[in-house]
Amino acid sequence: MPFLLSVFFSMVITLDAWAGPLQSLNSIEHAAYEYAMEKTQCAYDLPQIVMGNLDSRLRLQACEEPLVAFTHKQLVGLGNQTIGVKCPSAKPWTVYVPVKVKLLKPVVVAAKAMSAKHILKATDVVVKQVDVGELRQGYLSDTALVVGQQLKYAMAMGTVIGQNAVKPEKIVRRGEMITLIAIAGGMQVKMNGTALSDASLGQRIRVKNSSSKRVIVGVVDAPGIVRVSL
Repeated sequence: MPFLLSVFFSMVITLDAWAGPLQSLNSIEHAAYEYAMEKTQCAYDLPQIVMGNLDSRLRLQACEEPLVAFTHKQLVGLGNQTIGVKCPSAKPWTVYVPVKVKLLKPVVVAAKAMSAKHILKATDVVVKQVDVGELRQGYLSDTALVVGQQLKYAMAMGTVIGQNAVKPEKIVRRGEMITLIAIAGGMQVKMNGTALSDASLGQRIRVKNSSSKRVIVGVVDAPGIVRVSL
């Protein structure tokens, strides 16, 4: 059964109340569609408007004036919305039409089910067109932004992979023997050290020099490699 809408009349109208023509339901839906499209195109690139159906039993006197569509909000957002359509003639009526505003964007999703702490490979992710109005979290459009990252939690196939779903892989572990590369005055010196915490690529880390026992702060340059500037 079509969606039953709330209709507000300035007077009770029945099919036998007049002998004049009825307002086409298609014209009401078209007015709502045009209004929604106009408003959403100002804010979004290539939005899609999905119209809800008016109840076929609805009987409205043909409006003598052009129909006026409106909302109680300045902008029409994504997702389920309501567009008002009113007749401003001497015998006014107002109908509220349900619409859904969709915005399809390329979004990175899981190509298969994966467990937490899984390191993402190129074959683990795909880009699909997704209605971003349905998303409650952020999304990414480039798989390169997640390949090599570690999943924070398990996910099913087709799950959207946002920035909050991944974290950099730890390539240095606490207690691991690493190579310190110190750069000073154009010279490069290599020393052995012990990592004092886990760290990811590009992350700052404290390392204990094996010879001097000094604690030095450096940046993870590669697995087992920490670069420091003296």
